[in-house]
Amino acid sequence: MSFRRKIFYYGFMLALTLLAIEGMARLAYYAAYGSEDGGGGLTELDNLTPPPIDYLDDFAPARIRHPFYGFVHDWPGSALNAMPPRPRQADTVVIGLLGGSVAVGVQPYLQAALNRWFAANSPSRQPVVLNWHSWGGSQPQGTMVAANTLLLGGEVDLIVNLDGLNELGNSLGAFGSGVFPFFPKHWNNQESLIGRELLLAGQLRILRREQARLTAVRETSPLRWSALFGLANRWRRERNAAAIVRLNRQLAAIESRYNLEKHGPRIWLDSAEKMQQEAARFWYRSSLMLARLAELAGADYYHFLQPNQYVPDSKPLSPEEREQAWSAGAPEKPLVEQGYPLLQEFRRDSQNQGIAYFDLTGIFADHSETLYKDTCCHLNERGNELLAAEMVRLLEPALLRRINARPEESVSALAAARRPAPSPAHPAAPGFQVSVSGEGKELRYVRAGCAPGDTEPVFFLNIIPEEVADLPPDRQEYGFAKRDFSFAAAGGRFERWQCTAQIRLPDYPIKEMQTGQYAPGQGDVWSVRLIAAPDYDQLRADYAGLAGVQPVARDYFDLYIQDYRLIYLRETCAAADTAAYFFLHIIPEDIADLPEHRRDAGFAHGGFAFARQGGLFDGKCLAAVALPDYPGGIKEMRTGQFVPGQGDLWSVRLMAAP
Repeated sequence: MSFRRKIFYYGFMLALTLLAIEGMARLAYYAAYGSEDGGGGLTELDNLTPPPIDYLDDFAPARIRHPFYGFVHDWPGSALNAMPPRPRQADTVVIGLLGGSVAVGVQPYLQAALNRWFAANSPSRQPVVLNWHSWGGSQPQGTMVAANTLLLGGEVDLIVNLDGLNELGNSLGAFGSGVFPFFPKHWNNQESLIGRELLLAGQLRILRREQARLTAVRETSPLRWSALFGLANRWRRERNAAAIVRLNRQLAAIESRYNLEKHGPRIWLDSAEKMQQEAARFWYRSSLMLARLAELAGADYYHFLQPNQYVPDSKPLSPEEREQAWSAGAPEKPLVEQGYPLLQEFRRDSQNQGIAYFDLTGIFADHSETLYKDTCCHLNERGNELLAAEMVRLLEPALLRRINARPEESVSALAAARRPAPSPAHPAAPGFQVSVSGEGKELRYVRAGCAPGDTEPVFFLNIIPEEVADLPPDRQEYGFAKRDFSFAAAGGRFERWQCTAQIRLPDYPIKEMQTGQYAPGQGDVWSVRLIAAPDYDQLRADYAGLAGVQPVARDYFDLYIQDYRLIYLRETCAAADTAAYFFLHIIPEDIADLPEHRRDAGFAHGGFAFARQGGLFDGKCLAAVALPDYPGGIKEMRTGQFVPGQGDLWSVRLMAAP
């Protein structure tokens, strides 16, 4: 037999053998799986359990564990890499940005918006935004980052916190897994990588990667039509799937056992509803702590509640957003619908504590274009630009104060306006500071440096109405309504450095009130007279009249001169901001225009208590003082707030009123 014949013969026999093997493989595949297709997808074994979180995913190079923060990201400018923390520089304004992935997304746009603002307002200064945020981060991680950075010597001018959603979602997710709700996200997965679990997690990851590779090979290989190849591929995938199921069950069994290192302290709450309420309270307390840290560091603190598409009526959704950024089954939807109202309830508490708190959930109410890019919360480029622009607009008072700061206008002095520390020899006030708030429906009492004994005397409140007929018949002959109440009955609370209480006022128009405390048999401990509740329609009209008007000075309050009145405005305000007495010194061009008893002093004194000249409305404080109509005009004014025995909290000098 010639060589050519031998080659043909052996080739033919080999082909015949392969065809026979392929035929038998096809029959075997058909017998085993009921199909002649040598390919096919994963078997039922692959779907016996849902794919768990990959235990090792949290340890990708960009995310590593941290002993204080839970985890950090290994990217430039992160809290881990920014070491040692930078001190404050004369030519920079340093801003620490806290929050989760929404803060991560807006950070470059915030930096760009700040760059534009500084180029227009202070070209010699540069804004520096520190990346204190983290994907999946929530409180108390942000507070820990701020505290540790400051402890290590870092200095910042502003601390900006943009959060809300993760504080609800992470705590509820941990609660459902039996993990302490205020540990960092997926803490049980991060802390469980020890011993047996580490081995199982590693094996599971290798098998999942091998499973993905085999599936890809089956779809792309030139042999994908071969029953023999399909049979071998499927057998290997089934073996891997069985191993994956076994490893999942072993890990689940380990996870189900309580472990202090992984799960933390045992949870004291017994329902998701209670957990959500506690998460909101924890969120507020974290913000309060950040505000106090900022005070100690000489920084301003701003807290923004992040927007979300599931807040009712917060944005008209575009068709594209309805398709890609809204889902009835999204886990964020019930979190926002049920949890955000709890967060929003703390607005007044935050503002009463002097926190610059802003609810940003409505900033897209007039934007019908596509801004959200997924069903969670994240924004596209345009959405981030709008969010950053609004943040810079709200930060502007603090930024202006930073670039125009004078030695006597230190942040520590401004912080004192929120937290006066009364001296024993010179008390800040004879009693409580009293103001009308809540649209004239509540009388609020605030005392700084409060001790339990300060609240023991009985409170009294005498109310004279505009019309005596509005009084109950038994009080009409006296001409006023009388109320006595205890601190506890007025919802009294001790809040670290101050105590507060508030009492509901009657609905009828009020002409005058007198309130204070008294001790039976000893008389009044203190008392104060309040003339009429503020005219809130007039306050709103005054505020509307300031639209587009530039203030003549900016400090803790913005100052305007309009209709020969000096108007004080603070956009985000609480009763504590108005507690200290306002002073106003007016120097006329001609001293002879002063009353005779003021000529030696050389100025008129127009000081006032805020409750007599203004009011709180819509989270704002506004007061207006009529300026004297001197024939020679006004040469100069100086105004601000002060605490007896401590000095000025803030002050500005105004030259020649227009």
